[in-house]
Amino acid sequence: MAQLIKLNIKEIDPDAQVILYGSRARGEERKDSDWDILVLTNYPVSTKKERQFRDHLYNLEFEIEEPFSMFIFSKENWENKQKITPFYYSIKKTGIRL
Repeated sequence: MAQLIKLNIKEIDPDAQVILYGSRARGEERKDSDWDILVLTNYPVSTKKERQFRDHLYNLEFEIEEPFSMFIFSKENWENKQKITPFYYSIKKTGIRL
């Protein structure tokens, strides 16, 4: 499933980095766990582009009947502004690049 999520994201942006984090990345998922996904782009992410990613994945989410939780940042924003957050360090520690 993780690779299918990655393929769907790559249809929108072939250069995007896709990282799985959270309980599924740690191997602690339950039946009702969501898919926590971080998408990193080479450009600033507009609201329009973010909606494009989310809308594209909606059909997959509906089809598999498992929710997605997705954050989308530019690589620059992620490495500079987000670097001081616990969220950043948690993903650096346990995230899996797809």
